[in-house]
Amino acid sequence: MECHWKVRVWDQDGKASGWSKPAFWSIGLLEPEDWNAKWITHPDPKRLSHPWLRRTFEVKEGVKRAVMYINAGSYYELHINGKKVSPYVLTPGVAKTDKRFHINVYDVASYLVKGKNCIAIWMGPGWHQGKMGNNYNAPIIRAQLIMDSPSGHAIVGTDSSWRVKESCITQIGGWAWNNFGGEHFDAREFVPDWDQVDLNDSPWPGVREIPAPNVLSSWQACESARPGAPVQPTKIHQLKNGKWVIDFGRPLTGWMRLRMHDLKPGQEVKISYADVDDNDRARKLAFMVNADGFQDFHQNDVFISAGNGAETFCSRFNYHSFRYAVISGLNRKPEMNDAEAMMIEPEFESAGSFECSNSLFNRIHEITRYTLRTQNPCLSLGTGEAREKSAYGDGGAHLSGYLYNFKCDANFRKWIRDWCDGQREDGFFGHTAPAFEDHGGGPAWGGQVTELVRRMQLYYGDNDMVAQMYARLRKYADFLESKTRDGILRSFTPTRREESWMFIGDWARPQASPGQGYNMDTKEEREFFNNCYRALLWQQLQDYAQSLGRTDEYKRCGEHLATIRPLIHNAFYQSDKGKYIFSNQSSLAMALYARIPPPELRPKILAQLEQEIVVGKKGHLDTGLLGTFVLLDLLIHENRNDLIELIMGQTTYPGWGYLIQETSLNTWPETWSGWGSHVILCTATPGSWFFEGLGGILPDPENPGFKHFTLQPGIVKSVDWVKCRYQSPYGGIVSNWKTDGAKLTMEVTIPANTTATVFVPTKDAAGVTESGTSAAKAEGVKFLRTENNAAVYAVGSGAYRFQATLPETIK
Repeated sequence: MECHWKVRVWDQDGKASGWSKPAFWSIGLLEPEDWNAKWITHPDPKRLSHPWLRRTFEVKEGVKRAVMYINAGSYYELHINGKKVSPYVLTPGVAKTDKRFHINVYDVASYLVKGKNCIAIWMGPGWHQGKMGNNYNAPIIRAQLIMDSPSGHAIVGTDSSWRVKESCITQIGGWAWNNFGGEHFDAREFVPDWDQVDLNDSPWPGVREIPAPNVLSSWQACESARPGAPVQPTKIHQLKNGKWVIDFGRPLTGWMRLRMHDLKPGQEVKISYADVDDNDRARKLAFMVNADGFQDFHQNDVFISAGNGAETFCSRFNYHSFRYAVISGLNRKPEMNDAEAMMIEPEFESAGSFECSNSLFNRIHEITRYTLRTQNPCLSLGTGEAREKSAYGDGGAHLSGYLYNFKCDANFRKWIRDWCDGQREDGFFGHTAPAFEDHGGGPAWGGQVTELVRRMQLYYGDNDMVAQMYARLRKYADFLESKTRDGILRSFTPTRREESWMFIGDWARPQASPGQGYNMDTKEEREFFNNCYRALLWQQLQDYAQSLGRTDEYKRCGEHLATIRPLIHNAFYQSDKGKYIFSNQSSLAMALYARIPPPELRPKILAQLEQEIVVGKKGHLDTGLLGTFVLLDLLIHENRNDLIELIMGQTTYPGWGYLIQETSLNTWPETWSGWGSHVILCTATPGSWFFEGLGGILPDPENPGFKHFTLQPGIVKSVDWVKCRYQSPYGGIVSNWKTDGAKLTMEVTIPANTTATVFVPTKDAAGVTESGTSAAKAEGVKFLRTENNAAVYAVGSGAYRFQATLPETIK
């Protein structure tokens, strides 16, 4: 069924707008009996088969509406009458395929013709292989076409009448850690008209109908991924061994399309994909290199020529993270227009924009945004990394930066479902989602779930998600409690893997000097960090209980926090020395973030953290993946943008400026020295500061979804102006400001149906103006108080221009 809707709005004077154009959605196949289609597979497949499947049928009259439903756990391409349906690739999005298959839906009316038609599907194993529940050695699928015509309803579904043939692709590699391989494409076996109506498919065997898999089937429910604009090579050169290297100038996750000329039948072309070239590099950056000096993590494709003159290869059911393509077997040097790379990423709308007068900050923002784009080809954040292709938890370190840059709420909901599918009966969530292998992590990795729920509530106002997830989040918190001894969480492993990899705290803190590797915390440091994180989970549970009106749970969480915070503090605090056992930035920031110090000690511990940043590390950070996010988020909410400015502005090791200026990187790498993978999320943590710190756009936990929010711009000495915009659920929030000596001008926009608390830094609240008049008397503006050298106003929807004289302490 199709449901149509349209919208009109009324302004503050009650005047109505015209109606919008109608939009619609359709109801899916909700019940098992809605499916006429049967589950099918290849009857006698090769190992890890990539089959073609097809069926022809007649359409006797014009079709008014035609919808194709496909339910599969493996990758596929849908073709009708020789044309690929939709621009999306790597469909469906990744799922825990021993638990769930996705359903994707396509409007295909425009592809059908009166008379004979052909549905053709090309499949590859993708994520549904090995341990993930596929016992057939070939992809399985059900597909159902529903057509509406003047004479009624007609259905074409998968059943034993479909034909199947092995295609020209076989898989390279084991689809596992450091072995995701690629595709072996034998053009001699390609059937050009495999998807055409007129192909005689009678020699093809019939498919085999199989019982329905024991999995849930759900609509994918988020944007699919598609290739982006072609990226041209920046350089092509030849190695001493004769191989050609195509350099695309910047790492990406996706595909390369390569045109080859004058190959002989059977001639083999091998392509290796790498993110690091360690040749002629004084300080090696690669985690592991191949014989050619490149870090390829065993990403490879092979093309076998049919000898048809100009031939083209591009992946279909695998993808690579790379900057370089190293090619052997060509007859001649590739031309610059023979190769192009394409980023594969979800079709997100942009959510925010940022620009300022500080060129280094602009570059850090741009690289962060770009690096985030490399990490979601499979619709779970983090699956873009070359070595592992796993969506790690990482304690929510990148989520705020991601949502300020991209409209990703549907993607986050899908990812939450992935986490739920992997939760064990004892409450353990796992360290990646979907959970495919025994990956390393710690309590914060499973804590990604509560961080996703928190973002959904805080930034999108999704209280339903909180209600749906509360019991699961409580179960995870209780699981961690079961691992405590005398009230303290001690190092443990939730699997058979060793504790050092399963009880990680902060990850990959910088070494004392640039080198190969990272600083591994001691067992005791990890216990301190993870006990603080454990308390943070309980605080978030209490906040959720309050928002749901669950007074019993609110009280339970509060009582537990009142017990464990003092226990954690006393276990790790040295009263005689007035400091914690560990005084590194990660430990102090996490303790403060989780409110472990008693209130009377908090200013002292915050001062120790400042001392460690400014003096101990001379303005540099000393944090890893999660610790960096915690440090930045803490300082933002403490209104210490001056300390973040100090950290961000460093161009010596360690820091983002060092990675830009000293290593010339244009994506964030695995470690602060630049060693390791260059297509990964580990150091891509500063994304939210540009919006929440310099822009000052902060959601209000009491009024989530930006119904009410705070605008508190971070006026810092190295920045003269900022242009910042965020598209909230209610509309565009604008926070632009500039300084001219001691004069501050702030141009802000508050969306309709929202309010904001606006902080205007000033040395004289009475002198603040809005659009040339006293701010205290301006329409839509109400003076509230002065606070920390700022005049604070309650502001209604509209556009405003505040001007003030800055305090001497700011500029």
